[in-house]
Amino acid sequence: MKKVIVVLIALTCSNFVNATEQVPDYLYYNSKKLTLDTGWGHPSPLQTYYYQNDIEYPFRMLSTANYRGHVAIWEIVDDKLYLKEITIKTFSFEEDEEGFVVFTDETNSFLPKKYHVKSKNDENNKNDAVFADWFSGVITCRDNENSYYFYVRYGEVKNLQIFSEKDYKKIRKILKRKTAKYKLMDKYLMLVLNENYISYYFRLYENDEIFLNDKNGRFRNKREYSPLLEFYSNDHMKFPYNWENLEKNGAPNCKWSITDNSIYLEKVQLFSGLGFFEIEKDSIGLNSLFDDNISNDKVFANWLNGIYIIEYGIEEEGEYGYKEFSPTEYTYLRVKDGIIQESYTVPSDFNFENIPEATDPGLKRIIDEFK
Repeated sequence: MKKVIVVLIALTCSNFVNATEQVPDYLYYNSKKLTLDTGWGHPSPLQTYYYQNDIEYPFRMLSTANYRGHVAIWEIVDDKLYLKEITIKTFSFEEDEEGFVVFTDETNSFLPKKYHVKSKNDENNKNDAVFADWFSGVITCRDNENSYYFYVRYGEVKNLQIFSEKDYKKIRKILKRKTAKYKLMDKYLMLVLNENYISYYFRLYENDEIFLNDKNGRFRNKREYSPLLEFYSNDHMKFPYNWENLEKNGAPNCKWSITDNSIYLEKVQLFSGLGFFEIEKDSIGLNSLFDDNISNDKVFANWLNGIYIIEYGIEEEGEYGYKEFSPTEYTYLRVKDGIIQESYTVPSDFNFENIPEATDPGLKRIIDEFK
């Protein structure tokens, strides 16, 4: 762990998980305007709102420096996190009188209600600012002198640690010692928590595996992370191995099977680590998650409801050591209480944008619902 934290400190001033550094959000705190880091391991709290609530994401990528498609403005008041505004930059091209193409861009700001952002408890809203009670995790921010680490649970700030460059240097020296008796323990633990949080989100979207009709495929829901989290109402804080578990943590990654149209969970692993080429894996027993309902070393997944997709294909070594997955076909499933109600399979070259007229109406509906 010490080695990991040393690396984290060295990289703390960059969005190391992204190939291109991302445009930040902004956070107002104690009359200061701070830049709020965003990236794969540090999603904007606004992104998590749509993913967790299964709401269609309304923003489009603006550039490789802004994958999320927006810049959100936040504020912390009385230890509560609020979303104040959402800014969107639009681009347009037009010809002038001489026939030359003129490029223009315009930035517009909107209130959260424009994009249907609501808190679970409206009583804590402040005028048009929305209390971000859907968000739990670490927010890292910066000004010209310091780094700010806010630990948030359901919109409330539970811990704040402010780091100067001197603090980072002191922690580097402390990590070389064998003793844990030092005054900077709280700051050190915040770095550990932040590393766990980044690792969790970085690995959250690794596809699960499923076995059906003598074939292995990739299994996912609309949110694209493990359907196991639906057992916890898609609330990461309820998953017992989230970033708060300092002994064992990671994003859940599962293996499933289908027998007689019933879906079963057979294996759970925790995926962690920040390396691009290797995932750290740790298996956990089903009995650590389920007190009962374990039969023949598997659990009937009766919490699954909705539309799911299985991707079949070929995984090959790609450029720079990455593994590239080439899909060959897709199977759409409509599931109720863990039992498959409908199933449709289409080839990978199926025209999803202009669905052929002769397509089964049930398949049309299920594709439309999955969008």
